[in-house]
Amino acid sequence: MIFDLKSNAKINLGLNVTELLPNGYHLLDMIMIPISLSDKISGEIYDTIGDLEIKTDTAGIPTDKRNILYKIYEKFYSESGISPHKISLYLEKVIPHEAGLGGGSSNGAFFLKLLNRYHGDFFPMEKLLQIGKSIGADIPFFLINKPARVRGIGEEIELIENNLDMDIIVIKPPFGVSTALAYKNVDNLQNKKYADIPSIIKGLKENNLKLVENNIENNLEQGLLQVDTNIVDFRKILEDTCGGRFFMSGSGSAYYTFVQRHQSKEKVKAIKEHLQHCRVYLCSGLDEYIY
Repeated sequence: MIFDLKSNAKINLGLNVTELLPNGYHLLDMIMIPISLSDKISGEIYDTIGDLEIKTDTAGIPTDKRNILYKIYEKFYSESGISPHKISLYLEKVIPHEAGLGGGSSNGAFFLKLLNRYHGDFFPMEKLLQIGKSIGADIPFFLINKPARVRGIGEEIELIENNLDMDIIVIKPPFGVSTALAYKNVDNLQNKKYADIPSIIKGLKENNLKLVENNIENNLEQGLLQVDTNIVDFRKILEDTCGGRFFMSGSGSAYYTFVQRHQSKEKVKAIKEHLQHCRVYLCSGLDEYIY
């Protein structure tokens, strides 16, 4: 079977770190919205026993067992008891890494759904969510891939209504942020400012941008702003030169801003002129992505 998938990114509208567990995991409460920015995954599943071959257009991405796609491949066939099939796969990266946009998790989720579909919907969604959770915390969200309030370590997913009629501009600076570092810093953060998640949900439902923006906070960003001069300087540049309000997605380093649809192309052009060293993407929110 020849396949050709689009694997989309997400942004976080508010991110609260609510608890640190004894095992080192953090409990979260956040809004996640799928967006149109997407990687491409293409290739062929053969009707023969074999292995997974991964190729990519991006240097620095491992193509061996370290790749999340390979981890999904091994876990699916291990859990199902089906003999592994030969698969050749090409990953075209568009979603930047170390950005807080969930590109790797999205790749893993879409590949898992593909394998399950190829094998006759072998597992129900509940089992897919368990498999995904064992590989990465954001994979369960991408398996459902709809606007949601996400809690716990990513496994508690409550669908929400998103009627916000805005385009989204995502800006990725020329540096990344370690997710591990972001979580380490938040543990030492004093006087956290918490997102008002219910108000954000209300704003999304009522298409009230002001209500959404006024209640977004990101504890991971707050931690990074204490120690990461790259983030401190970049946020100041955004505020001083680009106009509007900018918010970090996840653990960063990407930021996003909302813009009226009729102004989006002009705004993207202006941001690119000010931030020539950055990657700038014009996106829309996705209520549901069917692959």
